This record gives sequence, structure tokens and C-alpha cells, in this order.
Amino acid sequence: MKMNLRTIVEDSNLIYRQLSDNIKYLYHELQELTRMSDTRLCLAICQLLRDGRICQQQEENLVYYLKRI
Repeated sequence: MKMNLRTIVEDSNLIYRQLSDNIKYLYHELQELTRMSDTRLCLAICQLLRDGRICQQQEENLVYYLKRI
């Protein structure tokens, strides 16, 4: 699939809709939830972080993603 900004935004919107409020997700959990390739998932996460729609939290050696409320 050709990656462009439109595709990245669509993927980020898909991820955001599937995230539940107040639940933290690991990268591999997001990948299982969305069935996206590494490249698509990374770009969509970056878009969501850039837009301020999600945030990252690190606990011990794990990085979690969650919706900003």
C-alpha cells in the first residue's frame, strides 16, 4: 500500500476510535487490535502523538499509549 498523509490520517483515526478511555495499550496490543503493519502503525501513532490525541507513558521498561481526555 502506498503511504501518504491521507492514509496515515485514516489509520490514526481508526486507531483512535478503537481505543477505550482510561485503558493503556502496549504497541503489540495496538497491532493485534488494528492488524496494521509496523510501518502503518508507527506512522499512525506518530500522527496521533503529534495531534495530541494520545500520549505515551513509560512504566519500568514498557511504553504504553492511551487516549488524552
